[in-house]
Amino acid sequence: MKKLLLNSIVLLFGASLIAQVSFTNQNNLIENYPGTTSISVDMNGDFLDDFVRVSSSGIGIDYQQANGTFNSVFYSMSIQNPPNWSVAAGDIDENGYTDLVLGNGSRVSFLFANDTGSGYSEQTHPDYIFSQRSNLADIDNDGDLDAFVCHDVDQSHPYRNDGNQNMVEDQTLIETLNLAGNYQSLWVDYDNDGDTDMYLTKCRQGSTPGDPERTNAMYRNNGDGTYSEVAASINMADNEQSWATVFQDFDNDGDFDAYCVNHSDANRFYENDGSGVFTDIIGSTGINPTDLGAWENQGADFNNDGFVDIFSEMARELYINNGDMTFTGMDLPFDEGAIADFNSDGYLDVAHNGDLWINDGGLNSWIKIGLRGIESNSNGVGARITIYGDWGTQIREVRSGVGYGHMSSLIAHFGIGTSTEVDQIIINWPSGIIDVIDNPDINSQHVYIEGDNELAVTDFQINGISMYPNPTSDIINFSINNLEGSPVTVIDLNGRVVLNTTVSTDNNINIENLIKGVYFVQLEVENKAVNYKVLKE
Repeated sequence: MKKLLLNSIVLLFGASLIAQVSFTNQNNLIENYPGTTSISVDMNGDFLDDFVRVSSSGIGIDYQQANGTFNSVFYSMSIQNPPNWSVAAGDIDENGYTDLVLGNGSRVSFLFANDTGSGYSEQTHPDYIFSQRSNLADIDNDGDLDAFVCHDVDQSHPYRNDGNQNMVEDQTLIETLNLAGNYQSLWVDYDNDGDTDMYLTKCRQGSTPGDPERTNAMYRNNGDGTYSEVAASINMADNEQSWATVFQDFDNDGDFDAYCVNHSDANRFYENDGSGVFTDIIGSTGINPTDLGAWENQGADFNNDGFVDIFSEMARELYINNGDMTFTGMDLPFDEGAIADFNSDGYLDVAHNGDLWINDGGLNSWIKIGLRGIESNSNGVGARITIYGDWGTQIREVRSGVGYGHMSSLIAHFGIGTSTEVDQIIINWPSGIIDVIDNPDINSQHVYIEGDNELAVTDFQINGISMYPNPTSDIINFSINNLEGSPVTVIDLNGRVVLNTTVSTDNNINIENLIKGVYFVQLEVENKAVNYKVLKE
């Protein structure tokens, strides 16, 4: 691995840290289709994000073209459950075209694209649900997208994908507390153990302080198809009428921090200690903790300086990340919307209702990454993408359904400031496959297919060597003798070297001091580096 240490993080990009952000309204490029919840996602598989609105009368799509124009098409049809609260997008039936889950105030629908992308059909669900945030995620990690929809007045609804263009409500998919007040769900690997967890932001209107219906919850993925609620143990059981939480690596240290907007008390900024335990540092961030009442809350690098900014429905709509866990607020002419690059210039734009706000851009460089899953779901939802360069590391996850209601791009975007190259990309797919790409072009969008650049993880078997036990809580033994003194490097899923050691006289190594998670053990044998994947319990 190259240049994995984070040295002088505040000086990563020099003068580019002060780069500001401005937008120009370019509504002339699109049609004024009806729909209150905005969607900015690739609908036809060309990895160009489109602007989508859904209403009771049909689906309006401004298809982005490679030349910077849009081809506008309206699919006229009766939509029984228009998404007046939220939308999530992904290829549920794996036919190459994007489908939608519609969060309505009374029911949930799934909108399926046909096999040519030229029409849609609505699958409705009869059960009452006052929908809030909706997501698509591979909850059971079987290779296709399931759905989760927050319920304001009762227990939330998970929907299992049966693989036959049918979504079945199934409370066993993830067993959440049977409580109301569920406003925003967000799927994130908060503890860096290689599987996707779910944070549930809660706000039960009319409830009093201490009511459990307004206590935020973290459902940790146990890796065996079950989830455990652990928010109190990681200091994230907020009870202050939260509306939406954004998880991003705001300090570029290889783990996801979180920013939560509240209505009854101070907002929270949670710094991750690397093991999935959080500390609220809002007082030192420069964000007004008592700027209450925001609904929408998202994160993205709008000035391409390499640090994720906060885009939230507060008095200052955009907080620019200064690179040292402090933020500078600035005003925008809008305070919510779906985020994507609508003109392929590498700078992120925002679409909301009939407005298309194009980022005026700057001189900073960037790289964008689209995914095509094979063993994993075809959109790569749940994948973690890490890039390395002279700054150290940056991470993103592909997520369907962030913020409170809108649907932003499934294409991962990274600003890299004034850096002139990216040394390496590592893609950790939900299937466990890892792809490694060296020296990709910058100021470009790349599309990577799962397994095309796979990191070898079975070379030990080729050489007649195996490791045991696996999983392990402490000792890793090697199956052949005479390895004493051989160099061993242990690498985490972010590509960080977490242990350099040698094989002991007992023909093993000790990893008991590492946190739980998935690691790669690299052993040097006869001047060859061989790799194996191990689970630390």
